[in-house]
Amino acid sequence: MPLRLDPPRYGPAGPNGKGWNRLSLNAHFDSLHHCGLLPTSFATLFEARTGRQRWGGYERCVSSGPCTSCAVYRTSRGQPHLPCWPARTPLLLGRVRGWPRTPGLEFADPAAGRSSVRLHTWQGTATGVRVEWPDLAAAADLALTWQFRDEDGEAFWLVRLNPAVADVAVRSKAYEQHTRHVLYTGGGRRRLALVKCHGTCAHEDWHLRHLAADLADLADGTPAAGPATAPGLPEHLPGLRPFALAHADGSTTITHRASRDFGASTMTVDAYVPTSPNLTTALLAHLARVAAW
Repeated sequence: MPLRLDPPRYGPAGPNGKGWNRLSLNAHFDSLHHCGLLPTSFATLFEARTGRQRWGGYERCVSSGPCTSCAVYRTSRGQPHLPCWPARTPLLLGRVRGWPRTPGLEFADPAAGRSSVRLHTWQGTATGVRVEWPDLAAAADLALTWQFRDEDGEAFWLVRLNPAVADVAVRSKAYEQHTRHVLYTGGGRRRLALVKCHGTCAHEDWHLRHLAADLADLADGTPAAGPATAPGLPEHLPGLRPFALAHADGSTTITHRASRDFGASTMTVDAYVPTSPNLTTALLAHLARVAAW
């Protein structure tokens, strides 16, 4: 993974080998090394999390020694969790908010073009938590969807990777007309959900395991006698266009149009956990994991 990003080299011959024939204001500014662990936007966050870093769009490097001895490097390796993540929720909406401008400064304002991310519930309620792009780059327990724009600006979904995923089980069986997946707590002691996929399965096995782990977090109460209801389930989740949701007779139906990753599919979910708004959040978190890059 590139960490110390070299600035572009100056070529006095120009792009055509005959020299430059105009002045560039950029020539009067320094072009220091950048740090590949300190993105400043969603585009460079994607680069930082996928090992595609290149100079431009990052904070300046502050170390004169090797990257492995830098405090930024050590902090990024010791911070697998996003700080201040609200407890007991697997899904949050991140909204990009620009930094307030510095009074009296115009062209030299260090806040110009800079932004942070404010975390909201999936319903849009602000949590009061602000995170910086480097924190998102370092958080190993998150998956992120692609950025989208709505009437309130740029946003994207952040979904937690459940640490208890090893304590659940998923048993699958293919039939002629559908594929059945049964989600259990560890050792198969308790059924959490019955999932049926008609058409291709629009998910990977690890997506169902994380859904099972999220449902296991909700299974402490009295088990539902039949399929639990997911209250307040929306028809669509902003930014996740291939998915449509419906709820009837205790079952949740997730329709997936053919996308880059999966073919068209219809999935029904019967969850056997207590009815609560957290059940809705767990189902929506599953969609965000499937759509994450």
